[in-house]
Amino acid sequence: MLQRMLDSHPQLAVGYDCHFIPGAVRRSPDGVDPALTPELVDRVRAMPRFARLGLADDVPDRVADTARSYSEFVSGIYTEFARLHDKPLAGEKAPGYCRHIPRLHGLFPGVRFIHLIRDGREIALSVRDWGKGPAKLALAREEPIAATALWWRRDVLAGLTEGRKLDPTLYHEVRYDALVADPRAELQEIAAFLDLPFAEQMVTFYEGKTDVKPGRSAKASWIAPTSGLRDWRTQMSGRDVELFEALAGEVLTTLGYERASERPSTEIVQIADRCRAWWRQNMSDPVDTPDRDKPSTRTRRRNDQPPVVVTMPAAGAPTTVTNPFVFIVGCPRSGTTLLKRIVDAHPSIAITPETHWVPRFHRKKIGVTDDGLVTNELVPSLLAYHKFGNLRISPDELEQIAALDEAGTYAGFVSRVFDLYGRHQGKQLVGDKTPGYVQDMPLLHDLWPKAKFVHLVRDGRDVCLSMLDWNRAHRTAGRVQTWADDPVSTTAFWWERFVRLGIEAGRVLGPDLYLEVRYEAFVENPRQQCERLCEFLGVAYDESMVQFHEGRTKDDPTLSAKKAWRPVTPGMRDWRAQMQPDTVERFEAAVGALLDELGYTRACDRLGAEALEHAEAMRQRYTADPRLRHRRIPAQWQLRQATTG
Repeated sequence: MLQRMLDSHPQLAVGYDCHFIPGAVRRSPDGVDPALTPELVDRVRAMPRFARLGLADDVPDRVADTARSYSEFVSGIYTEFARLHDKPLAGEKAPGYCRHIPRLHGLFPGVRFIHLIRDGREIALSVRDWGKGPAKLALAREEPIAATALWWRRDVLAGLTEGRKLDPTLYHEVRYDALVADPRAELQEIAAFLDLPFAEQMVTFYEGKTDVKPGRSAKASWIAPTSGLRDWRTQMSGRDVELFEALAGEVLTTLGYERASERPSTEIVQIADRCRAWWRQNMSDPVDTPDRDKPSTRTRRRNDQPPVVVTMPAAGAPTTVTNPFVFIVGCPRSGTTLLKRIVDAHPSIAITPETHWVPRFHRKKIGVTDDGLVTNELVPSLLAYHKFGNLRISPDELEQIAALDEAGTYAGFVSRVFDLYGRHQGKQLVGDKTPGYVQDMPLLHDLWPKAKFVHLVRDGRDVCLSMLDWNRAHRTAGRVQTWADDPVSTTAFWWERFVRLGIEAGRVLGPDLYLEVRYEAFVENPRQQCERLCEFLGVAYDESMVQFHEGRTKDDPTLSAKKAWRPVTPGMRDWRAQMQPDTVERFEAAVGALLDELGYTRACDRLGAEALEHAEAMRQRYTADPRLRHRRIPAQWQLRQATTG
């Protein structure tokens, strides 16, 4: 599906499973670009799927006449492929190439990789009908689900591990479920990654080609992106789900996919052990769990920086700060990215990209014991987690951190990860900006008792405007069932929950560790608020904070303020001018009490009985949503529920 989408772009021709690029030079070491010889050209021509490019018979010889190396030859072949389709650019779709990223990057240092990831249990359903790939393994005759689970685990981890070593401009991850749910939004991101203009043809790739017939697959029918074609919850037996999760559950968890069962039965564990033993004996698995007894001592050169060597402070050495030093939290769409950029511009403070995994791994005990100690599962799980690569910490560096204190605590391990990020940035103090951590402030405080929290609060009506205009709302407030009926009230309750949780946790922490910052005050007087923030953090104010945007601003009116790196600008969202009166009334009927508590002026002096009744009905539905069942809710909500029965 993704190949067809990209191939529909007027500037890009994408080959289909031609497979020959790494196969023709598989005996050459990674990083070596073999000299082109007539024998190598013949070997490429004889590869079983080379003919899929559809080139004329004389093309390989013509290209070989001007090529000196294998990489030049392959580039010339794909240039001819692009010309064949009257397009300037060409690419290739070959899922198995995820196992060959180092070789391909060595041959073509500027090539870009798009890694499509899908829930492995749905892939198992597809393989069952497909009959190829892992279905051809001997293991599949006895345990077909196990064969697919181990095959999927190997390929996904290979792509994640090697891809995240590359610069973010060369590697991009896409989730299948997100691509199907909102093709336009995902394809816009992919086009931006490829430095191509977005083309509507990518979304409408199937138009004029759809031909649905009984027994014909969705692929052969050229149907539009459709959710639910494979659904492991309804189409996979409980035994198969349990076996798959026993073999690849840690990867499912780190990728954010829910698991049906946390602990497999004794029988399934025994079957899984036999299948792993077969795999180790018969298959290559270069990304298996690292051997903790033999930690790597290699370091990786990052751009022009010298290699980073991770060390522990000597016993008794003075330590002036423990990282994470500060957490920037708040309701998403409140301006936390702006605040992150401002603080990160300070010469002494580095703020990481959004991590998302810090409380999650501890809460779900991923690589962490009940006593808070790290296990061997932590490093591979982190490397597989889709957000960890944003830290630009290599697998070798992460292994070094783990080897420094193999029986250490999770808090200590994470602190060393943040210390290393700071060294990469040349800064001692390191913080985190993940807005959703406002829900986890008590846990984060338990792990790092000296960490400070900066809670950014914004008028919920402006947050609502931003949410309703956001193409990723379906990933946040849009996940709640009430969104389909009333996105305004849903956003209101969503905003209230985040804000109240932050305020309640802040009261417990006290003024030395908690600072509430108003977005409106920040945009009105950035310098004054930065000085206040620096005083709270115990660092000297630096003018670079208010100049964070200089040299980065892009003069492109089609870009959002975030992507254009615009300076602090008042009035980007103004509910007074941009929100319809009935929408304002609905929002204020839902959470007017919190607006009053925060000192925000209401527009509606009197709310109609119908609006209040609707708000109460929506509140009851919102708080009963299954997604909130295992999540913290504000104490004020608990009190309200107790008093209303």
